[in-house]
Amino acid sequence: MRVLVWNCQGVGSPLTIPHLREVINLSSPNILFLCETKNRSKYMEKVKNILKFDEAVIVESMNRAGGMALFWKEEIKIKQVLRSAFTKKAQVEDRESRSEWWFIGVYASCDDQIRKQQWKVIQARKGLWGERWLLDGDFNDILSNEEKWGGNWREDRSFKDFKDFLNENQLMDIGFEGHPWTWCNNWESEGEIRQRIDRGLCNYPWYKMFEKVSCKHLDTYASNHSMLLIDTKPGKIKKKKRFFFDKRWLQKEGITEVVKQAWRQSDEGTRMFKLTQKIKRCRISLLRWKNKFQSNSKEHIERIKKNLQELRETEMQNKNNRMRFLKKSLKKAYREEEIFWSQKSRLSWLKERDKNTKFFHASIQGRRKRNTILDMQRDDGSWTRSEEELSAEIANYYKNLFKSTEGENLDEILEGIPQTITESMNNNLFSSL
Repeated sequence: MRVLVWNCQGVGSPLTIPHLREVINLSSPNILFLCETKNRSKYMEKVKNILKFDEAVIVESMNRAGGMALFWKEEIKIKQVLRSAFTKKAQVEDRESRSEWWFIGVYASCDDQIRKQQWKVIQARKGLWGERWLLDGDFNDILSNEEKWGGNWREDRSFKDFKDFLNENQLMDIGFEGHPWTWCNNWESEGEIRQRIDRGLCNYPWYKMFEKVSCKHLDTYASNHSMLLIDTKPGKIKKKKRFFFDKRWLQKEGITEVVKQAWRQSDEGTRMFKLTQKIKRCRISLLRWKNKFQSNSKEHIERIKKNLQELRETEMQNKNNRMRFLKKSLKKAYREEEIFWSQKSRLSWLKERDKNTKFFHASIQGRRKRNTILDMQRDDGSWTRSEEELSAEIANYYKNLFKSTEGENLDEILEGIPQTITESMNNNLFSSL
């Protein structure tokens, strides 16, 4: 299971939705927790539909400040959702681990005294969350002015209340992959401060169940905060994708010649072997050919993002002006990509403003996941535990289903069937053999 967490600092930013779509298409999270959305429920429902999530629980912002949203796919089961002014708590029925656990999205206050009270509230309510739980979000453990420094980062906060909170609740920091900070004030030269204030915490029973859990810090350009991607089973081998012919290719010049050159090559063997080889060559040739032109604007997006990353790591003068220019270019590139794909497609849902989602960036992954069989219960009540066991169980089922068996009590069945072939007719039939 994958959980994506982000302090987006306002969902209405021009870069927020395109960037979220991009990350979701690449990582396919089951749950998305957003804090500091700065928007009302009506708008957040639209965001849920744009990002192709099925369910949502939303805490509205107050006067364009704060706000939280929890989205999830229907492929996972959320038994209940509880919410407070600074948390979203979801009870997850995890099919992969066959267990239940709680996800608690946290958006802590920047105020020292308020945050101390929030830790006490979490400590008082943890008994309601059962044995296993994961806390994730923006903990806002900002250092005091004396402890801030430019161009540096520190892994752990020095505030005693946060340390006490971890110790008293026996919480573990699940660590991270990527750059060692999750927030930057984006000031220039010595005034720049980088800190790790967004993190994933869990109790020991939860960690014991998901010992290989990973937390990745993902770069963002629409917020000062990085995204956190929690993956309970990282490193899963991806299946080879099926080949699908894209009808839009027919509108491209050169496709006829690509198919002709692949088909005309000679092969030796049976007719069926020659046919399969020609089809295979056409598939490979088409895949190589489409890589030369597909997603031109996407390459431009990647170049801009690379320039943004390089600029972040430099200490040049007027860096903020350059950052604003690149972010404006990134917004334009996202829009150009959307226009590019919409011009190539002739589907009616484009007219209804279902922008750049289902067909453009392979959001069909969600449907594939819903159609994926994760495990299967055997006749003896046990469950398959691997892909190999699942494949063997399906094969055995159909093998037994179509296997002929020796009939029993056929005379009793035949008694109810009226005879239409007389004995003389039967003898005539046999005599002609």
